[in-house]
Amino acid sequence: MTSDSGEPKRLRDALAEVTADLGLPEPDAFQTLVANWSQLVGDDLSRHCRLRSLRDGVLRLGVDSAPRATQLRYLEGEVIARAAGLVGADVVRSVRVAVDP
Repeated sequence: MTSDSGEPKRLRDALAEVTADLGLPEPDAFQTLVANWSQLVGDDLSRHCRLRSLRDGVLRLGVDSAPRATQLRYLEGEVIARAAGLVGADVVRSVRVAVDP
């Protein structure tokens, strides 16, 4: 990739553009959420779910049972607010929960 001036772009800048084009957050945002997941939802609930992905502001989660999925859906607003405190506002705008087979 080259810049508008014809000079080669720094790899960091090129990756940032591709990441933005794909609707992905900053690379460390997802890892920060994974590392702090038990703080976001509590130890008990964190043992029953895993973070699948974060794209276009949608945090996708997999859980081990329907009751846990319902619990997380009720906590969506709190999860979004707590996530904003860790990775910034509008990085996580919604939460989608699915029961893993």
